Amino acid sequence: MDLPSVLIPAYKPDDKMLQLIQDLLELGFSRIMVVNDGSGPAFDACFEQAGAMGCRIVRHAVNMGKGRAMKTGINEAMLCGFAEPGIITADADGQHLPGDIRRVATAMAENPDALVLGVRRFTGNVPLRNRMGNGITRGVFAMVNGNGVMDTQTGLRGLPGQHLPLMLALKGERYEYEMNMLLEARPNNVPMVQVPIDTVYIEGNKSSHYHPFIDSVRIYGLILKYILSSIMAGVVDYGVFALVHTRFPNPLIISVVSARILSSLVNFLINRNIVFRQKGTMAHAAGRYYTLVLFVMLASYGLIWTLSVPLGLNVYLSKVITDIFLSIFSFVIQREFVYSSSARIKVFKNHKAEAGSGDR
Repeated sequence: MDLPSVLIPAYKPDDKMLQLIQDLLELGFSRIMVVNDGSGPAFDACFEQAGAMGCRIVRHAVNMGKGRAMKTGINEAMLCGFAEPGIITADADGQHLPGDIRRVATAMAENPDALVLGVRRFTGNVPLRNRMGNGITRGVFAMVNGNGVMDTQTGLRGLPGQHLPLMLALKGERYEYEMNMLLEARPNNVPMVQVPIDTVYIEGNKSSHYHPFIDSVRIYGLILKYILSSIMAGVVDYGVFALVHTRFPNPLIISVVSARILSSLVNFLINRNIVFRQKGTMAHAAGRYYTLVLFVMLASYGLIWTLSVPLGLNVYLSKVITDIFLSIFSFVIQREFVYSSSARIKVFKNHKAEAGSGDR
């Protein structure tokens, strides 16, 4: 098997990175690239030793963030012949075992077009901030993306050579880059494969440079645009409904139809180009979308009438209740049907023993 290159973004590393490199060399990984993300002169000796072991060293003059370091490494790999059959990214702090890295390589060979994720099981002595942070992010990601990723923050990833141009073009300079990689996989029809790996936290994970609050804000900023697009369309819908209903209170269908026509156009353009980022032609999605709009419009009329006439609720309150329910329904249908992609996630199970795996 032609093993992928290994990319290690490193900021102020120690001997754990050198031990990882040694173990990878013993496993047959002959192309290892280390990006010195502005660690400073005090760490030059560590990088020089990595270079003496045969690693290709790329340097940032100042610290630019993990996302930028990964993109610098991907760019260098594409220029120097390290891009095929792909690249495995691994952290420098010893949390990714050599045997698990080898299993990711095996999964890449069996799924050459897939983004392979080494996902931690989060069992045993896991720091609370890591357990809670990953659990919350995993739940939100599943809700907005429709695919369940067991470990959204994993740094152990197999990037196939054919998708490296996409990975290089993604936005994000720090930890949000890794989340953006997951969010962009589905609209770009990149399947994902998950490989269960061991959960390793050394000394309570104190060597991690992940800042829970700052970097979580960056990560959730990417997810919030999904929600904001629905709010924007909802504001248009409610505004038009109120304006028309004030002028023409009867029949109710006039207000509902007018609001849906204008808000649906806003919602379609935002969701197609910004939220779900569909790559096909507009006509391909428009037919499906307006079939959904017609159904939602009729359902909206039926629910508002039911709440406001037989049940006696205020018509505007009935509108709010109806829209909350239908917006959730509409989002799921758009995600799974209107802007659907064939890209899906599966769990890779390798029952073959890896000879000389080098786990430590």
